[in-house]
Amino acid sequence: MHASRATARQYRSHSRPTGRPVRTRLLAAPLLALTLAGTAACSGSGGDPAPASAPAPASSGSPTAPAPLPTSEDLRSALLTTEDLGPAFAETLPADGAEDQGTSGCPLLTEILNGQGEPRPGAVREQTEFTTAESSPYLGESLLTEEQGALADDHAKVAEALRTCEALTFTGDSTSVTFTLTPIRFGGLATTAVRMDGVVDGVLLNGYLAVEQIGPAVLTFWYFQAGGASAQLADEVYRAAAAKVLQVLVEGDVASGSAAAAGV
Repeated sequence: MHASRATARQYRSHSRPTGRPVRTRLLAAPLLALTLAGTAACSGSGGDPAPASAPAPASSGSPTAPAPLPTSEDLRSALLTTEDLGPAFAETLPADGAEDQGTSGCPLLTEILNGQGEPRPGAVREQTEFTTAESSPYLGESLLTEEQGALADDHAKVAEALRTCEALTFTGDSTSVTFTLTPIRFGGLATTAVRMDGVVDGVLLNGYLAVEQIGPAVLTFWYFQAGGASAQLADEVYRAAAAKVLQVLVEGDVASGSAAAAGV
């Protein structure tokens, strides 16, 4: 697997997050759209295929089979739960009627968020979302796994979009909000992240969107809060999410089983 021990130490230093309820309900439509940031696996880039390389020299030993990808159950076990977050949070489903109508304002991210098409064959994605009794903060994460070359390409595409976009508008069934995007230091050294600032019905919203490849999966994380300015809790929750992915998919039973199946 690809995660380093330094990454492991870095993510194990997180604190247990606690809830900080605020007064206003967050906009649901942008959050539905943000989950698609982890699905760049839907339809390829359409570029020319890479030229064939020269045959590799024959190996004296038996060829090593690629490690099997994590299953849907594996990904689910690597996602955060209410036990990880504490009693202030509850797992939630998207609000009824809050259907996303599209994203605009940044060609690279719009292409990803509004993308159509089926996932690549073999790609698996799982996600979860949480909120508090007063609907803020509202957070979620998505894990995507697929063939490792394709996964690296898709991660690079999303990361580049986050680094270059300056604004993004989400349009829901009854509300539209424009967020300014500012790259920030968030999570670990391999994390690409932006802070998002906007106003809904006179209420200041800020959020954080982060993406990182950890071993055989890409973690996409989103977090919104109303009236808050600090990234501390969002960063703590992200580090907890990344640490769990690392523990389950890279260092735990899932990784051991994959290595054994590949004959390592």
